Amino acid sequence: MSRPRRVLAGAKVELRTGRGTMTEENNKQNSSGSTSSKLAEQIHNPALKPLCEFWDEVRGDRLLPNANEIDPSQIAYILRDIAILDVIDELHIQYRLAGTGIAERMGEDPTGNNLIEMTAPAMRDTVSKILHLIVSHPVGALATYENVYNTGKRAVVESLYLPLQKTENQSDRIVSVHSREKTVTYEKEQDHSTVAAKIIELKWIDLGAGVPDEIISP
Repeated sequence: MSRPRRVLAGAKVELRTGRGTMTEENNKQNSSGSTSSKLAEQIHNPALKPLCEFWDEVRGDRLLPNANEIDPSQIAYILRDIAILDVIDELHIQYRLAGTGIAERMGEDPTGNNLIEMTAPAMRDTVSKILHLIVSHPVGALATYENVYNTGKRAVVESLYLPLQKTENQSDRIVSVHSREKTVTYEKEQDHSTVAAKIIELKWIDLGAGVPDEIISP
């Protein structure tokens, strides 16, 4: 069974160029590898497993499910912790949808907002590279990181990010689910929440196309 590839905790991630845009033809050609290991078998956090099972069910024997096949209402029991991202370019990754639980924790609904602008400035380049590689390789990512909310609460979050096969005239797209946070400390209140103030750990999840090569710098 394929195992997650781990990126060292606390390290800066420098990612090599991915494989380019995944086309529908690529998706069909890679379908034989996609069934080598079910996604849910690689994820142990029970809060993240429902999305794994749904994603696996929708993709069938293909490498990726099509973006237009993912209807969040079909997983309504975890919808409050689901987000869908449009990967438009390196500086613009837009929240297409954010569940009510995410909005409550952030103190605002981020739907329509640019995730990169909400990310801690020192982490923006790294987060952009990670999310772009998820759709270009394609590969799943299990991330543990710290958010700082507008209340001043700093909390550890574990999130799973999975790519979707885009259709014509669509941006690359990612569906994600976010587990409940563990509070680290409280800081000063701020106007807006900060995403990924610190990345603790990142694991690549093999979806059938292997995992990326990465260079880790302390």
